[in-house]
Amino acid sequence: MESPESCDMTGDADMYGVGIRLGLYAQSLNTLLVTLFMREDEGQNQIVNLLLQLAIFAGTLRNTETGDVRAFDVVIVFWLLVGALSSLTGDGFGGAGSFSGTCRLLFYAALSAYGCWFWFTGLDGMPCQVPQIVFFGGSMLNGWFRTFGKAISILGLAVTTGMLFWNGAVHATKGSGRSRRSQPRRPQTEIILMILSIAMIVLSITSTEYVIRANHLTEVDEINKVGQVLAFLVGLFQLLDTLVKVFFKNRLLTPRCWLLFGRHLT
Repeated sequence: MESPESCDMTGDADMYGVGIRLGLYAQSLNTLLVTLFMREDEGQNQIVNLLLQLAIFAGTLRNTETGDVRAFDVVIVFWLLVGALSSLTGDGFGGAGSFSGTCRLLFYAALSAYGCWFWFTGLDGMPCQVPQIVFFGGSMLNGWFRTFGKAISILGLAVTTGMLFWNGAVHATKGSGRSRRSQPRRPQTEIILMILSIAMIVLSITSTEYVIRANHLTEVDEINKVGQVLAFLVGLFQLLDTLVKVFFKNRLLTPRCWLLFGRHLT
């Protein structure tokens, strides 16, 4: 194992610089608001979000192939992308049967497959083999969290693969089914899933920032690259556009069905 002094703790601003982080945080919050109040915009919103997520994941894959990625870089990317799952509603994984939803499932299947490789064998061959904090309480990379990472990656791969096969079977036997299915008179929201979505956003933000601070990573708190500016502005304007529609176009007070464990409360 390398000594701490021999490991370069300069963060990767191209993958998780502050501009990219803020852009993704804004997108995660925007995704939740769109799912709750503007379901008609969900497909377009998912595509825009997916482009930034793909860029970050592609950069991670490239750095992995060249041997330039460190284990804590990958863990930070994982934490950043957790918040993008914040579209759980009363209808489940929002838009899973649509084109954008299918692309999203494919993306998370690929991310889960990478996670399986990383947690089982990949991180052992990465540079900077020093003690690395990856979760609250000073949890180290090779402690209980590694076992958790293996389990969650396997579960994620199984769930996304299952949903892809399920969607394919449904479309093959019944088509899209939209013409046969009446639209609900009011949008519905499962309270437990909404709380879970909010918790995932909070976990994503706090864990990302904690890992960066706990490992004393440098050069990731200034917006000094075009890619960071672009990610920040995209996330910011997406969120502002949604907030204007929600608060100034009467979306906030739209009647809806509130559910608790599938039972209607209103």
